[in-house]
Amino acid sequence: MTPEPPPPEPVPSTSSQSILSFDDIVNEKFQMQEILEDYDAAFNSEETALARQPMNQEQFDAKFAHKREESEVKRRFKKTGRRYIHPFTSLGALKRAMLGFFPIFTWLPKYPIKSAFLPDLFGGLTMGVMNVPQGIAYALLANVPPESGLYTAFLPPLIYLFFGTTRHNSIGCFSVVSLMCGLAVERFTDPTNPKYAETVASLDPDNLPTPEQVASSLTMLVSFINLAMALFRLDFLATYLSEQVVGAFTTAASIHVLVSQIPDIIGISITKHDGQNGYLVMNLWEIIKNIPKVNLYACGISVFCVVFLLLGKEVVSVQLKKRCNFPYTIPYELVLMIVTTACSYFFHLNEAPFNVKIVGNITTGLPIPAMPRFDLMPSMVPDAFTITECLALGITSVTSSFFPIYPVACSLSHSLLNIQMGTKTLLSNIWASAVVLATILFLAALLEPLPKPVLNCIIIVALMGIFNKFKELPKLWRVSKIDFSIWAISFLATVFIDIVPGLIISIFYALFTTIAREQWPRWHLLANVHGALDFADVLRYDDVYFFQSICMFRFDSPLLFTNVDRFKKCAAKALSEWERSREQLIVRTERVRDSVDTVIEDYVDEPSSHLVIDCSCVGFIDCMGVTAMKEVFVEMQRRGVRVYFANAKSAIRDLFGKCGYYDDVPKENFYPTIRDAVAIARLRQRLQGQKEGQFVPEVDQLSFTTIAL
Repeated sequence: MTPEPPPPEPVPSTSSQSILSFDDIVNEKFQMQEILEDYDAAFNSEETALARQPMNQEQFDAKFAHKREESEVKRRFKKTGRRYIHPFTSLGALKRAMLGFFPIFTWLPKYPIKSAFLPDLFGGLTMGVMNVPQGIAYALLANVPPESGLYTAFLPPLIYLFFGTTRHNSIGCFSVVSLMCGLAVERFTDPTNPKYAETVASLDPDNLPTPEQVASSLTMLVSFINLAMALFRLDFLATYLSEQVVGAFTTAASIHVLVSQIPDIIGISITKHDGQNGYLVMNLWEIIKNIPKVNLYACGISVFCVVFLLLGKEVVSVQLKKRCNFPYTIPYELVLMIVTTACSYFFHLNEAPFNVKIVGNITTGLPIPAMPRFDLMPSMVPDAFTITECLALGITSVTSSFFPIYPVACSLSHSLLNIQMGTKTLLSNIWASAVVLATILFLAALLEPLPKPVLNCIIIVALMGIFNKFKELPKLWRVSKIDFSIWAISFLATVFIDIVPGLIISIFYALFTTIAREQWPRWHLLANVHGALDFADVLRYDDVYFFQSICMFRFDSPLLFTNVDRFKKCAAKALSEWERSREQLIVRTERVRDSVDTVIEDYVDEPSSHLVIDCSCVGFIDCMGVTAMKEVFVEMQRRGVRVYFANAKSAIRDLFGKCGYYDDVPKENFYPTIRDAVAIARLRQRLQGQKEGQFVPEVDQLSFTTIAL
């Protein structure tokens, strides 16, 4: 059972006055030494590691040799110089820079053949077998010929081998990137697209681009943006894509992919509205209108494929691993392709009465390199910016763009498969590409009878894992309503408007919520935790008490132009409620002569109330924030309150010095910790003749004081 806190000491009557003479001041100096000894004993106790006397910030900096921070511009200039100039200062530095540019030469000489060769071999072969069906499927999603998907699965992993830094990364086809590429290709090549005429208006009518040219040009433009971001260290821009934005965007984009597969799955043709805002809903309506025309044979093939893939992945593989500890991944997609291709070939599924769409002609052999169409790039900038990655992918893309491929990305599911297969290095990419190369050279023609619904089902089943994001929404709602709203807005905007506008809206809404949280931040009244020298929020702890006439206040945000009014209001309101919750002690003093010690300098005519502002959460401050702190200080002085600024960061104090803040607010009002500020305030109280005590507020008073704002 918690003991009741001691009752507050009786407050002396305001009619009694304390008149100090010169002798009293001298006596106070000796009394102050005793007080400091008391504080030394407290600060040296086991509860704290602060073994020093209380002091202000200026004294603290002088005693412990505070150093001014180097200019940010100068520091960044030096860092940039070291990054771009240092490699040319010596042969050793140049060698290290080149090794950093080609990571393969760092780890390949140390390649552990005995322990890594077999895992890389089996993992690479498995990945290659998986890449063949998915490469062809995602090529249809990107609106390019099937062989382009095989080229995309073959060449980029080989190039990434030299520049990649993550051993499990699987570079190649990715559903969302393929869809976005397909939208760009359709805009340049499909006359039924609403934006076709506007897009090709500036092009030569006798030299309109092919789908392969559009895809390769987009690949090169993406690579240029990647390389520019890597060169100028702009990768920090990716931090504006929060986890909620990325999760909602990929989930919504997956729904776009899913809807785009439905017509081929059920064997119908629709009038597409791609390129218009809200085209997803329009396409769904077209699908609904054409349901009477569905091809039952195509539907039957699709149902069989989905059931086969789900049973294989979710049931058979799980049971094999559980019961037999089967270490390998069965390529169900390849098995399905072989079976359905054979059935299509022998039963002529593309002819009446079946009329099932098939892949058709697949070009065998490797393509001849060709220059991308640079005249197409200005119209592709919005598409390219949404597919950017990093330096390694930039180099991979710029090299691959001379071949008929489309933009690549890191496939999350394939990277996870690499981990499960135990691959050790990026050399597994060689074996994966070898499987794809064999398909391109010798087996591609055998896949021509492959029914298209099979590829559509492979895409849909591959996307099933992304929809697990919906299961995380209840937890996200409990953790943060704002983060939940970011997810919801990002998802709805991407689904019901379009992919690129949806991403833009998502980013701006996430930034808006950040600004809003800084504009209306939380603030707290602090109190001393009983039995310790720590200070905590009064609403979070029961066993706390206030020091008499000392109000402690913390503002949980950087101080910017968006929240300076709230800062001033909160500081004034907190003190007003504080003063209203207790009686104030008025002590009249008479100045006799100058102070006899720095701590008691100007001790007479001191305010009877003290406001300690904890600046530990003020990470940075702008010009209006500086003015706001100055206004709070002046207003509190006018009301007879002494203000203490505690825990102010060095960068903020340097800014105060540059803008002349200390001309209005003396440096002696700044303290390194709250303990220092409170200790000096209590010393001043004793030197004024104020009897120290503890004020224990009622719970209702605490609630009213903090919640009333």
